[in-house]
Parts: sequence; structure tokens; C-alpha cells
Amino acid sequence: MRIKSVLSAAALVAGLSIAGTSVANAPPYGTEQFEEWFDASGNLVGYVHWTCDGHRETWGSRNGRLEVTRRACPQP
Repeated sequence: MRIKSVLSAAALVAGLSIAGTSVANAPPYGTEQFEEWFDASGNLVGYVHWTCDGHRETWGSRNGRLEVTRRACPQP
């Protein structure tokens, strides 16, 4: 019985870690993406910015309410 509990807990942790990284994937080619995290008061507490050339810039905490915005990159 104990081994079943350990395996269930391990599966849960693995599933949550996979779900948590799904937002962190780079956006499609030709777009940039902003992932912004806000606290309960609505203050920005962290972000991830995927630039048009595929670089990832981060700042702050990635906890709280998440808003994701994606837009097309300007054409040269």
C-alpha cells in the first residue's frame, strides 16, 4: 500500500511540473510573447518576454495571476 502512495505522489508531481512548463514554450516564429504575473492587488510581480528573435527575458516572480499576450513581430 505504501508503494502505491509513493508512486501516486510521484506521478502527481511529474504531471504538475509538465503542466507548469507548458506556458514557457517559445511562441511560433514571427511572433513575440509576454507572460505577466500579477499579485492579488493587481501589481506586476514578474514577467517572461519571448523576443522576436527567440530570446527569453525574465524578471521577478512567476507566481500569481498569469496573463499571456502574443503579437506579430514587425516586418523588416
